[in-house]
Amino acid sequence: MHKLHCFKALIAGLFLALAMPVAGMAAASLDMNSVAAGEQYSAEKSEVAKYTDTEDMILNDNLAQVGGYFSRPKLLKLLGGSRRAILTFDDGPHPKTTPLILETLRKRNIKAIFFVLGIQAMKYPEIVRQIHEDGHIIGNHSFSHKNLAQISEEKMREELGRTSEIIEKITGQRPEYLRPPYGAMNRNVLRVANSEGMAIVLWTIDPKDWQNKNELTVLRNIDRQMGISGGDRRGGAILLHDIYPSTVRALEPMLDRLATSEIRMTSIDRLDSTAATFWAAREPNLLRNAAFKRDFNPVHTGNQLLITILKEAKKKPEISPMAMLKAHKSGTLLLYLARNT
Repeated sequence: MHKLHCFKALIAGLFLALAMPVAGMAAASLDMNSVAAGEQYSAEKSEVAKYTDTEDMILNDNLAQVGGYFSRPKLLKLLGGSRRAILTFDDGPHPKTTPLILETLRKRNIKAIFFVLGIQAMKYPEIVRQIHEDGHIIGNHSFSHKNLAQISEEKMREELGRTSEIIEKITGQRPEYLRPPYGAMNRNVLRVANSEGMAIVLWTIDPKDWQNKNELTVLRNIDRQMGISGGDRRGGAILLHDIYPSTVRALEPMLDRLATSEIRMTSIDRLDSTAATFWAAREPNLLRNAAFKRDFNPVHTGNQLLITILKEAKKKPEISPMAMLKAHKSGTLLLYLARNT
């Protein structure tokens, strides 16, 4: 019995020793409990689809031409071939993560579109005001993230109208753009949005930061979907969420990767311009080494996260408790986990 007790104590001590540096790092770089609304994505896509018209059906409807509907095919046509991208954030604002997103964008002279929830804007009006003062577009993402294609017209107008009023009261401007939660819509959603004076904006690039909440996976998905590693680089409308600490951590290396891959940032209200003008008065700033070879080498960035995920893939060794303990003792546990998980 005494030996069993000692063995349990040893295991518990080992677990705490391994966990302490990870916990300290997490606390320093935002706790996952700070996420504003993780339950928003509990709806299965199959359930959402039951109440949603396909995009082909909407595009074939004459109503789709009203009010400038930024469908996925339209966004691909406007952005894909030109290697231009728009940066969009959903579900905020959030007091711990949104200000960090804004700080990064401010340093790099990049503008984005923030599709805010009314319930969050009501809680944090000062952050909405800061988004507006920094020159970003603020769009409507409904009040409480309901599937608009599933609710009555009366409730839909309440979801959209209430949010627009909150945004207008804070910024003095009524939103011109709507992103329906889940991208779920039908002809009724399109009609109500048009009557509320908003054009619907979807996306073409979804790195699934809402699903993975892991910056390594987000960066890999961006790389793959934008054809960067394969050499077939293309622009698009990027869907991100400013409520996740992992998205905050992924943003800087993602912007470095796009800039060095000659993918430039633009905005919705410039997409139809033949002059190909851009939001920024100058090129977006790289925060590290400004001189990059045309063939991108992640080592030039000095960013360990990029180097880890973009270097030539090697066969990953099997993770063992002994290897984890050695990495912990040498102070490289987080790097070990990043390379081998």
